[in-house]
Amino acid sequence: MTRLYLVVFGCSIFLAACSVNTASKLASQSQPATNGISLYEKYCASCHRPFAQTTKPRRSVSRLRSAIRLFPSMNDLDFLSDVQLEAVSSALATINIQQVSRPK
Repeated sequence: MTRLYLVVFGCSIFLAACSVNTASKLASQSQPATNGISLYEKYCASCHRPFAQTTKPRRSVSRLRSAIRLFPSMNDLDFLSDVQLEAVSSALATINIQQVSRPK
């Protein structure tokens, strides 16, 4: 009987630890930020330069979703919702392509 309690206790500790990780991911998903520039700065700027100098102007939602799916370095962004990607895409649509300098 003592072993059963130890197994149940051990499993409950394991499940609690797993739920903390899941809860933090769900919390970020349950509060979908819809400010495209903020989302870009948070998730994209480290690789694609700050928003005002982005290397990815005028990207559609489908193109963003495809990039997230196809490029391994972007796969961890698959939690972004279509609403969030639409916000990023809308923000990127405001970038004037002539103002964007190409990276050297």
